[in-house]
Amino acid sequence: MSNVDLKTQPIVCKPKHPSKPTIHVFIAGVGAVGGTLIQQIEALEHPQIHIHLLGFCNSKEVSWLPESLDIESELSSIASPTNWEHIVDVLISKQLNNLVFVDATGSEVVAKQYAKLLEQGIHIATPSKRANTFDQAYFETLFSLIKDKVAHYKYETAVGAGLPVINTITDLIESGDRVRKISGVVSGTMTYIFNQLQQGVPFSQVVYNAKSEGYSEPDPRDDLSGEDVARKFLILARTCGYQLERKDIAVETLVPKGLDQLDLNDFFKELKQFDTHWKNRNAKALVNNKRLRYTGVFEEGKIHVGIEEVQADSPIGGLKGTDNLIQIFTQRYAHSPIVIQGPGAGKEVTAAGVLSNIIEIALQILK
Repeated sequence: MSNVDLKTQPIVCKPKHPSKPTIHVFIAGVGAVGGTLIQQIEALEHPQIHIHLLGFCNSKEVSWLPESLDIESELSSIASPTNWEHIVDVLISKQLNNLVFVDATGSEVVAKQYAKLLEQGIHIATPSKRANTFDQAYFETLFSLIKDKVAHYKYETAVGAGLPVINTITDLIESGDRVRKISGVVSGTMTYIFNQLQQGVPFSQVVYNAKSEGYSEPDPRDDLSGEDVARKFLILARTCGYQLERKDIAVETLVPKGLDQLDLNDFFKELKQFDTHWKNRNAKALVNNKRLRYTGVFEEGKIHVGIEEVQADSPIGGLKGTDNLIQIFTQRYAHSPIVIQGPGAGKEVTAAGVLSNIIEIALQILK
């Protein structure tokens, strides 16, 4: 994890560019994605805009940065305790119409601040799935607040990391098409796990490796439970205009019964007793020239998420690394779907996707 230490991290704020408009950014969450995003912002030389990092925080501390730094004021910001409501109030008090709030926390508390931010004209770019998977009413509230384009809300990286899944669906709908079915693999973590199993790595070791490499959530049970995939398909369905609640989704979990409430160290110890089960299940698929994949299907207003045996020579069976593969069937693409494939996990591609959303917002408000 590339966590940012708010007290010692040498953040360098570039001075204002005289011929470029400034876009202000506040980043909530400076772990793997948020920390990488800061690095990417510092390295960016965009021809049309200047991005100013206004501040950033983790769950414990918040740091505010000046708009330009000289030798005397460099790293003069002092970290203070994080209070989410206070942070939002400070951002609102600045009365900036060119401010983007980035939520890289995955926190429910932060996600519940979105409506207040959007209502006050503060734009949002986020890889978090939380806000869009609360109840349907909250989802509709968020979108009612952006209809007049006072504020923009971008969540492309919530599904598929840096892949253009949400934008593709949005463009299809805005052009008058209607999405009928979405299917495929939307968890890079699960692709990684099953590919490692195919290579003979024990299940418990695979899961541990996924966490160590930063492919899984901090607690890999969030991935293994199927909750991550369920949320992503719920977001896709709602983006398509369908009304669904989380309770409507059938989900197959990979977390063994009794291991869901253990602390993480005990979980990994106990998980070893299930290595034989997964070795046998994977071997059975391989004998039949098939591969195990964790897939999701949204069709006719229903979502199902779980393990599927697919042909080894099929596009999904051939996925490597942390790849995702999403198939979108619409009225116009009824027989041959739109297929989007590529890395669906990783801090670099996710952060780059968020940065792309920030730039997209900037260019829209500067029109």
